[in-house]
Amino acid sequence: MNYQRFFEEAIDQLHAERRYRVFADLERIVGKFPRAVWRANGRAQEIIVWCSNDYLGMGQHPDVIAAFQNAAGKMGSGAGGTRNISGTSNPLVALELELADLHDKEAAHVFTSGFVAGTIINWSPGLLNNNTSSISMKGSRRSKKVILSS
Repeated sequence: MNYQRFFEEAIDQLHAERRYRVFADLERIVGKFPRAVWRANGRAQEIIVWCSNDYLGMGQHPDVIAAFQNAAGKMGSGAGGTRNISGTSNPLVALELELADLHDKEAAHVFTSGFVAGTIINWSPGLLNNNTSSISMKGSRRSKKVILSS
């Protein structure tokens, strides 16, 4: 099998179907939420990002930035891999315990994104049941666990 041709044809098919994704090169501007600089084709243009998950602009709040800088100064800025490879950082464990307590649940799990949470839940239909609730999905008030995405 000619793997090079196989992948080229697959990519060409994605282009033909207009499903080939090109991610926007964005640079957030602290203090100007929800504005960002979009870079493409050697140009830079200020835009408004309407689809941000940073609904309240907390990603640019001075206290949040200071807390992030403090944590990065103590522990570094990267996880080194996924949880199953490099473990879970202690601040994330603390966050999950706090969220479980806040929602009066036995446990909480924070996913890296809503996409990841949805994918996991779709792959594991039994994951959400009457003992589980999710911030982004309706669940039982009597549930024992809460599943969250950032």
